Amino acid sequence: MSEGFADESASIYLQVTRPKPDQFLEFWKGQRKLITEKNEKGFRPIDVGPITMGFRLNTEKTGFDIYRDLVYPKGAYILHMIRMMMWTPKDGDERFKATMQDFLNTYRMQAATTEDFKAMVEKHMSPQMDLGQNHKMDWFFDQYVYGTDLPTYHFESQLTQNDKGTNLHFKLIQSSVTDKFRMPVPIYLELADGKITRLGSVNITGNKTIDQTVQLPNLHLR
Repeated sequence: MSEGFADESASIYLQVTRPKPDQFLEFWKGQRKLITEKNEKGFRPIDVGPITMGFRLNTEKTGFDIYRDLVYPKGAYILHMIRMMMWTPKDGDERFKATMQDFLNTYRMQAATTEDFKAMVEKHMSPQMDLGQNHKMDWFFDQYVYGTDLPTYHFESQLTQNDKGTNLHFKLIQSSVTDKFRMPVPIYLELADGKITRLGSVNITGNKTIDQTVQLPNLHLR
């Protein structure tokens, strides 16, 4: 996963040094394109194998660009998902920063494995990340690090006014996964001034549709 650390760092640099999020968002669109578009051999890098295979992903049959087009961007996505699961409106990136600093200080000038990093994430994980209810991140690493799962999401929403303010009715569909696949899917709101705020997250397991109505706080929505 070390290559992913480099690309994730690049995305954070874009986010904190640019006045607008355009380049940050374009960066992630480009990363997704590398992972999901077929190469000249007809293979999507995401389907060839897990990132833990490293250079063994490159073969004459699948193409010799698979390693670069999978390990760097998918490794970055894995770290970004961990970062976003740790992020809170109150503390921002503090938990993620503490995780990365602890990992660096613990393994400074030493070789660290994927399992070492997983253990560090488990040390700093929030209660909301414990989808397996065992204080382990097996569910996440098995799906994204040691597996090739790529979920598909469809989201529909409608805002309605009531005497208490605004209701948000949404339908969230998770598909193209196994019955045991699980994910906390974040829900964001775009405000009238263009700013993005996080409403919360919805835990989904398997191919499932969540149909829900929530009362929104007093926000100026677009």
